[in-house]
Amino acid sequence: MAVLGEVQSKAEQVLPNRRGKCMSRRFGQSGCIVKKGNMYHGRYYEDVPGQDARVHRSIPLGLVTEMTKSEARRALIIKLGELGVNTATHLERASHGARMFTAEAGWWRDNRLSLCKPSFRDTVGCHLDKYILPFFGALPLDLVTERKVQEFIASLSQATYISPAGVSRPLAPKSIRNIVGVVKQILGERVWRDWRLTLPEIPVRPQRFFTIDEMRQLVQTSSGQWRVLFTLLAGTGMRPSEACGLHVEDLDLAVGRVFIRRGMYGQDEQTPKTKRGFRVVCIDAPLVECLREFLGGRTTGRVFSTRRGTALTHALIRRRVQALIKRLGLPAGSTYAFRHGRVSVLQSAGVPGDLVKEWVGHSSLEMTSRYTHFVDSYRQQVAASVGTGVA
Repeated sequence: MAVLGEVQSKAEQVLPNRRGKCMSRRFGQSGCIVKKGNMYHGRYYEDVPGQDARVHRSIPLGLVTEMTKSEARRALIIKLGELGVNTATHLERASHGARMFTAEAGWWRDNRLSLCKPSFRDTVGCHLDKYILPFFGALPLDLVTERKVQEFIASLSQATYISPAGVSRPLAPKSIRNIVGVVKQILGERVWRDWRLTLPEIPVRPQRFFTIDEMRQLVQTSSGQWRVLFTLLAGTGMRPSEACGLHVEDLDLAVGRVFIRRGMYGQDEQTPKTKRGFRVVCIDAPLVECLREFLGGRTTGRVFSTRRGTALTHALIRRRVQALIKRLGLPAGSTYAFRHGRVSVLQSAGVPGDLVKEWVGHSSLEMTSRYTHFVDSYRQQVAASVGTGVA
């Protein structure tokens, strides 16, 4: 009896240590067909999180009068393939719990997005909170498929954006592409590499640029530091945020150079937009004199600032430009129309493309070409000077 008790005791110690769920000890199931009333049902087993035993499931397949039992069996096999109950992925999810999209997005926000510039973090964070997480947040990561993302794109095409001024309008195709790009970054290229998503086409619209006459009007209508700022934007093509971050130490007026080393996002200084943003721009004598007179002997501090001594912001410059445009009756345009205008002036004057690219801080000549626009009078002048060559 004592020996029997020892055997039972050892058995009790071994039983709890049995192996758990394992795909190598499992055969793919094809399920079975049962008839319930006038319907064929397919029965199969499914692994569920938190328990070793599988659950017996039943799904309707079709009316008995509309399909044979063999057809019902084939339909069940297709259903099992769609459900993925015979795959290792399904077993892994049931054994350890599904990795949710919310968790993956949180990891991506903390470990990748946090390393980006503040302006990018704010924009992408808004995309996450307003559009992406409400749609995908409750889904397991492996259910964020090409089909699901395509449904997301369709929903974005019906969404609206409310501007700070309270104006409601549909999301722009470019914005939709940017939002979908964030989803793809979270999922990783291995997931979406073979996808064929259909995205809204970006309409081709003429890009607004200021002509020389328009820039002259904007400068002459302004006063104080705004006159100097608009002259600088027109004479260098620098980004508005770079002008906001300009320090007196960045100006070498003795030689006629401007060193661009930083930009502003709100009241925070940051590096220029791209690596090419670190650059030196040569300026002409009239602009040198304009800056020297404006500084009045100052050798430190910001070149431009508010009355309270804080840095100017891009939003503040934008409002001033738009107010002037409205007063002068000019076509609507943004602060970047100065930048487009400067590139166009340099290109029309025959300045080498590589030098234009260097001065405006573009990463490629292709980008510089996108900023180049020619007025009709220049086109006609070139056509007249070249001629047909055969007359």
